[in-house]
Amino acid sequence: MLRKILAALTLASVAVTALAQSAPPLKKFRVLLPFKDGITFFPISTANQLGYMKEEGIDLDLQVVNGSSAVVQQLAAGNAQMAVILAPNTLLGFAEGVKYKAFYDFLTRNTFDVKTLPSSPINKLADLKGKNIGTIDLTRGDLPLLRAQLQHAGMNPSRDVTFVALGPTLPVHALALKEGKVQALNLSWNNTVPVQQALGSKLKCITCDSEELQLASETTVATDAVFKQDRRYVVGFGRAMAKATLFAETNPEAAIAIMKKVAPAEQTDAAYTKIFFDAALAIMKPRQPGKYGLSDVGGWERLQNFMSIPTEGATGMTTKVDVKQLVTNELVDEMNRFDAEAVRRQAREYKY
Repeated sequence: MLRKILAALTLASVAVTALAQSAPPLKKFRVLLPFKDGITFFPISTANQLGYMKEEGIDLDLQVVNGSSAVVQQLAAGNAQMAVILAPNTLLGFAEGVKYKAFYDFLTRNTFDVKTLPSSPINKLADLKGKNIGTIDLTRGDLPLLRAQLQHAGMNPSRDVTFVALGPTLPVHALALKEGKVQALNLSWNNTVPVQQALGSKLKCITCDSEELQLASETTVATDAVFKQDRRYVVGFGRAMAKATLFAETNPEAAIAIMKKVAPAEQTDAAYTKIFFDAALAIMKPRQPGKYGLSDVGGWERLQNFMSIPTEGATGMTTKVDVKQLVTNELVDEMNRFDAEAVRRQAREYKY
C-alpha cells in the first residue's frame, strides 16, 4: 500500500512538474517592431493568434515604432524587453553600449539586394560602374552599406555610380528600370514583390548568390537583463515563433487567413498576398532543417567588416565589436524542442 501511495505521489509530482514546465506564469513583455505589423512579421502575430505565446507564459504587448534606430533607442531607455531589429542597427546599438543579445535570427537571407532586369548585362556589383541605381530616397539606411559594398568592389561610390531617388511608389521603380532611367534597384525583399508584379516578370539578383555578400539581415533581441532573468520566457518567445513558422510552412493558406485578422488592409488582392507570403516564407526558411532562429555568426562578421569600411555616407561603425558577445545560438536547441508533428497536424486540420 505504501508503495502505491509513494508511486502515486511520484506520478503527481511528475505531472505537476510537467504542467509547470508547459505553462509558466503569465508575464507581460513589450516587444517592438520597426515597421507596421503584418505578413512581414507573421511569425510573431501568428504565434499570438494561435495561442503559442500564452502557452509559453508570454502576455504579448506588441508595439510599432518608426524604424530600427528607434527600436534601439527604446531598448536603451528600458521601454521594451524584446524587439525585431535590422542587423546593421543592432550592431551600431551594441557598439554604442546598448546591452542586448541577438538570440533568434528573424530573416535568414539579405534584407536588401541589388536587382536588375533578367536581360541586363549587369551580373555583379563591379558591372554597375557608370550606372544609375534606384532607391526610395537618398537618406535610407540601406545606402551606406551598399556604398561600402561598391567600394569593396573597386569603385568610388560618389563618382562611379549615381543613386536616383524614385520615391515610395514601387511601380515607379519598375517603370524606371524598364525605361532605362536606372539600370538596377536596391530593393528590400518585401518591396521586390510589388516591383516584380508591376514588371510582370522576375528580377535578376546580382548580390544573392555571392557568399561574401550574404550578411546578417534582421534579428530578434532581448535586453541583457531579460535574457538573464527571464531566460525561460526568451526561449518561449523563440519557440512560439518557430512553431508559427512551421505552421505556416505546412498550411500557408491558414496562416494567411490568420494574418488577415491582424492586418486586413494588407490583403486586398488574394493572388498578390499569396506571392508576398511565399516570399516571407522563403526569407525566413531556417538555415538548417528544424533549427529555426539559427544565426550565421560569419554573416554578422561580414556585415561588420563592410560597415567598418571608410566611405562617403559611412554607416557610423567606427568601433568593431566582439560579435560572439552579441549573437548567440545557445538557445536554438531549446527553442526548437517541441512536437513538430503536432504543429503540422494542427496546421493541416486548421479551419478558417
